[in-house]
Formats: sequence, structure tokens, C-alpha cells
Amino acid sequence: MSSRSSYTKSQKKRRGENNELVPVRSNIFYGIEIKEVNEQKTNIKRELVITPNITFYDNYTKIFLDFSDIQNNKDKSDIKSFFDLIIPGASFEVKNSTWKNDTIDKKTFNLSGIYKFSKIVDKIVFCEVMSVNSYSNNFLRYDKEFFLELPVIEFSSIISPTKKEVKSIIINHLGKNSKSSFYYLGIKTGDYIQIQNEKEKYKIESVAIDNEGKENITVIGNPIPQNKVGSPILITLHQQNNDKIKLDYDNVILGKCELSQDNAIFACIDNHTELQTKLREDTVKNIKATFYPNKFCLINNFTLDNSTVIVNNTTPAFKSSSTSPQFSVTSRINLLNNLFNAQ
Repeated sequence: MSSRSSYTKSQKKRRGENNELVPVRSNIFYGIEIKEVNEQKTNIKRELVITPNITFYDNYTKIFLDFSDIQNNKDKSDIKSFFDLIIPGASFEVKNSTWKNDTIDKKTFNLSGIYKFSKIVDKIVFCEVMSVNSYSNNFLRYDKEFFLELPVIEFSSIISPTKKEVKSIIINHLGKNSKSSFYYLGIKTGDYIQIQNEKEKYKIESVAIDNEGKENITVIGNPIPQNKVGSPILITLHQQNNDKIKLDYDNVILGKCELSQDNAIFACIDNHTELQTKLREDTVKNIKATFYPNKFCLINNFTLDNSTVIVNNTTPAFKSSSTSPQFSVTSRINLLNNLFNAQ
């Protein structure tokens, strides 16, 4: 636990986010799974089908792949892009490299093998010989005119991404359209969440809905991996207090929050309290937030006015000084049906 704590604190300090975090609302979740994000490895495989002159040197332990007489611009570009992909010390394979020149030797040699890349200068590739099928001890140079088939130079590698930050994904298997969801907490990218039995608050990097409708919340940090599907777990939403406001706004009645900048609305977020809305304001960035109690954001070109919002199973984490009554539970689906039936 200590390493997890020190990681998160150092990350916060590095990002310079010293604004006060306010616990605004909590919810009991029943479909949560937490796991660390594993960045996907990338498999790459490239082939170059351009025939070089090949010359051994340093007692047959090294070779030149000489493409310097290539005149075709496309071939020149292909050679450059292929070897730009290979880092010094990486190995590549040469295939289909049978060679025969009866004027100097009646035997057939096969230069197919594994070679280690060192560098490329003026389209001459410097390599070390790792393995080669066969070659002659009587001469060093193999002219490209005498290859019996077209040699293929192949490079394949698995690239692992460099981890700059540890990230985790919190999956809500019940999805967005549930009382037990992050949607009903009114989360937004840049907010923080705190998980039951953990002290740290994890910054939300992204919010996504997958093809099955599950909520996928990516956070920076490494909360304890666990599968709590079927079991209750408390999650608390924290917001930054950018403008150091007093926390005396109502934190019970839900509605929509409209964000504007320079008098232009750029976002609307459902399931917000007045306190959550005010915490969205940022004087430095000239962001204003307007709260509309008991209203939803625009849905299918209709605005649902004067409708109550589901608040059951969603508990304010911060009790404001104002005391407003809690509205009754009304199904959002029924509201939509009533709206369309009235047309």
C-alpha cells in the first residue's frame, strides 16, 4: 500500500494539481471490476525484396549489403524506410538467397541466414553474421546478378510500449443506464474517484461506453485490482475546487449543468447538484457553469423540463448547509415514453 500511496502523491505533485479536492457524492456499486491497464504490444513484420551485392569481410564474420547502385527512387525510399525501422543490434533474416556463378565456382551457395544490423551509410548496410547456410572460402563478393531467386530480407519484432504512467480501468458491468452507475454520479474527465478502503483519489483520464454498454473509466494510478461484481462497493466522486468557493450550495437536488466559455455553451452534463455545478467553474479559464434543477440535457432534440431525476441510491458525500427536499423517483424511460405519446 505504501508504494501505491507514494506513486499517486508523486504524480499529483508532478502534474502541479494542488487544488482542493471536494468529496461531492457517493454511490454503492454492484458491478465493479478493477484491473490495471496492459498496454498492447505491437507485432511488426516487414519485408524488403530488393537484391543487393553481398560482400563478406573480417574473416567472414561481417558483411556488406550493398544497395548503393540502386537508381529507382521508389527502391531507394523502400530501402531507407526498411532499415530506419531496425535499431542497431537488432537481427533480421535473409531468405531465398541461393547463388551460383559457374565462372568462379561450380557449386551453389546459399547466403540465407540471420544477420545483425549495425548501421547504414550511403545505402550500404553494415551487418554481423549470426548464421549463414553456406558460402565459399575462396572469394568474398557475391554479385547480385547471379542469385538464382529473388532474395527476401525480413525483419520482425514485438514492440512493447514505454509506460509513462500506471493506469487502471474501472469497469461497471451494470452500465450507464443503471442507478448503480458513474453516470448518475455526474462524473467528468478530470474528476477524481475514491474507492472503498483506499485513501488515494484517482484522476479520471477517460470515460467510455463499450459495445455491451458497460462503463469503462480509465484512471491514473493503480487502485487494488479486484472483482466486486455482485458485491457492494462504495465509490466517492471528488471534484477540484478551482475557485476556492464556499461549500454552502445545495448538494441534494439533481439537474443538468451547462458549461460555457466566452458566452458559448460547450458541454452539458446530467445528474449534477448545485454544488457540483459551481465546482465546475474556473475563473482562470473563463469557464462558467449554470445549474438547472430537475432538468436533463438535450436528448433526441427534446429538452425534458420540470421532470424529477433519479436520486435514490446516490448519496451526497458532502452535506451543504441548505436543506432542500428530495424529489420522488421517476423512470427516465417513462418520461421519454410520455413525451412521445403526447405528440
